[in-house]
Amino acid sequence: MPVSFEKDIVPILRQFRGPMLWRFDLTRYEDVKGNADKIYSQISTNQMPPPPFPPLTGEQAKLFKAWMAEDFPA
Repeated sequence: MPVSFEKDIVPILRQFRGPMLWRFDLTRYEDVKGNADKIYSQISTNQMPPPPFPPLTGEQAKLFKAWMAEDFPA
């Protein structure tokens, strides 16, 4: 099943939007797509999200990677 930004990625990232607004908007497609490599690097090494948030699950990180591999469907 295809991964989509609105259906799959935004619900994962929405909770971290506030702490990241100084850098970019995690609910804005263009911002996340343009920073996808950086975001994946951070979530796959548990550097993002910032404390006190728990790290993303392995499934959430895989979903983000799949979204990237599928060429960022909106």
